[in-house]
Amino acid sequence: MEPTIRLMYERLAEFFINNLDLRSTFVVLEAGCGRGQLTIPFAKKLNKIKEKFKIIAFDISAGPYEGNLEILKERMKKEKLDKFIAVVKGDVRDMEAIEDESIDLIISNELFCDLDRKGLESALMEFYRILRPNRQMAHGELNPAAENEAQKLLIEANAYSLETLQPKPEWFSPFSDEVAVLMHKIGFKNIKVEYFETNVKMNFNKAIEKLKEWKTDPAFIERRLNDLKRYSMEFPIEHVIFCGK
Repeated sequence: MEPTIRLMYERLAEFFINNLDLRSTFVVLEAGCGRGQLTIPFAKKLNKIKEKFKIIAFDISAGPYEGNLEILKERMKKEKLDKFIAVVKGDVRDMEAIEDESIDLIISNELFCDLDRKGLESALMEFYRILRPNRQMAHGELNPAAENEAQKLLIEANAYSLETLQPKPEWFSPFSDEVAVLMHKIGFKNIKVEYFETNVKMNFNKAIEKLKEWKTDPAFIERRLNDLKRYSMEFPIEHVIFCGK
């Protein structure tokens, strides 16, 4: 992982932990864990303040994401975090492998952007089912409102990426108020939004490298090449939605 992005995930893990009450948290589920970009730093930081906990790293690991859980398992072994993390393959829209009211904390980052509106509602209903009463959730997403041309290019590039679930979602990320309305409708309470500064700016070469990594349609790169040279790309600010049950 590119150093600037790795540092962002380390800061994001710290941001999550600083905004959560972890005294009654022993079982954490990370929905859409991917290759463990957030999982690993979150586990390391949580281990500094808690001796006993378990993170369930849950991911579909199919289609463009196939093999992600195998990469995470290798990282877990390398970082000696095996005893803290359990890997589970599954779909957040139907989490049959997870029992009712068995989880103390649910977290995710850039999961909702891979779901359409119906899928998001299904996932939130599943989260409500598996979360214990009086426990918490925190979900981070890149804000779909761009501040500059570099952020606009990153947001537009997402529409040409193959790294999405099917059917293709109708958004880069859902706006936080739309997610909050769904959460409230389902029964979540104490909903609040905090903002996290990603501080990830790429030069032209890094931007092209990332676009290829995201399996972006080459036609988009060719069409916007001059703009990419002029502005490059930048991650928008991230909104993190916290709530409880």
